[in-house]
Amino acid sequence: MINKQHGCQIKEFQGENIDDLATEELFEHLQQTGLVLLRGYSIDLEDLETFSARFCGRFHKVGARQPIRKNTGDRFSSEVPGVNFSLFAHSEGAYRPYPTPPDLCFFNCVEAPDGNGGETMLIDGVEFAQRLSPDLFERFQQQGIIYQAYWDENRWQSEFDISNIEELQTFLANHPQIQARIDADAIEFRCLALAMQTSLSGELAFANGLLAHLPKISHPRWDGLNAYCKPTNRVFFGGGEEISEEIINQLIDIQDDIAVNHKWVENDLLIIDNAKIMHGRRMSENDGNRVIRSRFGSLHQHLK
Repeated sequence: MINKQHGCQIKEFQGENIDDLATEELFEHLQQTGLVLLRGYSIDLEDLETFSARFCGRFHKVGARQPIRKNTGDRFSSEVPGVNFSLFAHSEGAYRPYPTPPDLCFFNCVEAPDGNGGETMLIDGVEFAQRLSPDLFERFQQQGIIYQAYWDENRWQSEFDISNIEELQTFLANHPQIQARIDADAIEFRCLALAMQTSLSGELAFANGLLAHLPKISHPRWDGLNAYCKPTNRVFFGGGEEISEEIINQLIDIQDDIAVNHKWVENDLLIIDNAKIMHGRRMSENDGNRVIRSRFGSLHQHLK
């Protein structure tokens, strides 16, 4: 079954045994729609890791999260943060050129949010690109986005998989596209990354981390709501001009207009083409449990 809202299509499979699903068929639908939902299957952490390895040969650690298991499993699974806030549209890992962003996102619901809210927003980056003005589309495509952030020691160690300042200095020397000013054990991080990505279907998509990397949110629709921002973050066009609040609010308007809210059911497994479909989250009405496992991986060579 294919559910469609705006340009966002979700191919849904229902069943009981995840081993009965054919990898080739799933991947074909993932190429077509960018989204596949498995519903009704009983999935534990081992199942998730084994299943995702059908598609991906290398998995990514998420710098802002801790693994959900430290001594068992492959340690590349994590949990979506349980803090109750809204998070705007983003493509996973798109704020940095190295390590490169993952190809696929896997989100598995362990415990669905109780009450209203807590949905995962799904935003079709191809439709998003089509909604941009021609001038803005051209500027993003040609220039990309510069991200600036301030990371403590734990964050840069996790992001770059390094242990100390000496390794950091060597890493930066080998990756000149990443600039960092070292401040004691923290860094001010700045890098240029793509604003547009090519999806598995070959379409050009506005798929990046811009809206999840804002220093503040001034859009009147979100005034007084708990949407994630961080004052030390900044975003610029690739030419160096800071992206204005006016443009950011235009992008938020597009996001809000085309976002599809996925309401979680326990055991749901959502597979996302990270270069086409951006994701985010809605704040929950209650501060109850919302437990979503996540994995992010790079495709096997034979699937590319």
